[in-house]
Amino acid sequence: MKKESFEKLQSRGYWRINFQPLVDEMKLKSLGDCRDIIEKNNVSLRGWNYPHFPRRVGDDAGLEPANNHYEGWIDWCNHKEFWRMYQSGQYLHYLALREDWAELNGWGIVPNQNVTKPREKLSIVGTIYEITEIFQFLSNLAQEGIYDEGVRVFISLHNTQDRKLFMEDPMRGPLWDDYKTNLEKIEFTNQYTKGALITKSQELAQEVILYFFDRFGWHKPPVEAIKQDQDNLLNRKF
Repeated sequence: MKKESFEKLQSRGYWRINFQPLVDEMKLKSLGDCRDIIEKNNVSLRGWNYPHFPRRVGDDAGLEPANNHYEGWIDWCNHKEFWRMYQSGQYLHYLALREDWAELNGWGIVPNQNVTKPREKLSIVGTIYEITEIFQFLSNLAQEGIYDEGVRVFISLHNTQDRKLFMEDPMRGPLWDDYKTNLEKIEFTNQYTKGALITKSQELAQEVILYFFDRFGWHKPPVEAIKQDQDNLLNRKF
C-alpha cells in the first residue's frame, strides 16, 4: 500500500485485526497459496467483501506478493483497507471506519452531504456487521486447516477518544443515553480452538461486539436485537 494511503487510513478511526497461529510453522507452501486462500475464503454478505480482494490494480488499489506474504489494499471513496496473509498463517488487516469517511461515500461522483464528523461516532449496526464478518472469515480459514492447533486473535479499534455510539437506522428507536468512550484505543484479545471457530463463530463474534460496546458505557445492550442483526447479515436479509 502506498505510504500516503496508509497514513490517510490511520488518520481517522480504524480497526486492526490480527490472527496468529499458536504454532510456528509454515502453513502455506507458496505465496500463491496466500493469495488464493484470501480469494477463496473472503466473506461477501452485503455488497463489499471482507477482506476486500481487489479485482484490479491501479492508483487506488493493489494486489502483490512480498517476501513471505501476499498483500492487498484499496483507497477508494470511504473504503480504505490493507491486508497481509503470511505463509505462517498469520493474517493482518487495517480497516478504516467507513463512517469516518462518509463524506466520500458518493461513488466518487457526488459527495455525501448528510454525514457526521470524522472521529465523532461509531456505527452500532456497522460494528455488529464488521465483527460478525471477521469471525465468519476466521471460521472459513479454520475450516481450511490454517489454525488446526488454535489461533490467537487481536482486534483493536483506534482513534476512539470522545467517540459516541450511534444508531444510523431511522426506523429504530434512538439511544436513551450518550454512550461514549474516553479511551484512545480499545483492545481485545483471546485464544480460540479450531472447533469453536467452526461451530460457534456467530456466538464468538457476539461476545466481542458486547466487549466493545461495554467500553463505550453501553453495558446492557439488547442482545436479542444484536443476534437478529447478525442473523440478517448472515442470511442476507436487510
